[in-house]
Amino acid sequence: MKKVIAGGLFLLSGVILYISVHIPAAFHAATLGGWSSPPGRLGTALEQMGGTATRNGSVILMFIGAVLILWGAFEEELRRLFKIKNSSAKIADHELP
Repeated sequence: MKKVIAGGLFLLSGVILYISVHIPAAFHAATLGGWSSPPGRLGTALEQMGGTATRNGSVILMFIGAVLILWGAFEEELRRLFKIKNSSAKIADHELP
């Protein structure tokens, strides 16, 4: 349960950080005179504002939060799965002379 709560906090923090970087970048993108083609208008605005590192950090926070939520939700199933694998490995080890 603790992993699910921590994951939710990480996910929520990442989403809030992502939105708080992209909204000002969108307003700045509206005033751009020109931009380069690969990152596009929003990517250029993020680069000019210095928000690319913050965006990358927010994506990492969201990923960690999603992993923690899934880990906490399926922890029992993962334990059973690894217990089955470990017990079959132990049986195979004991059968060897």
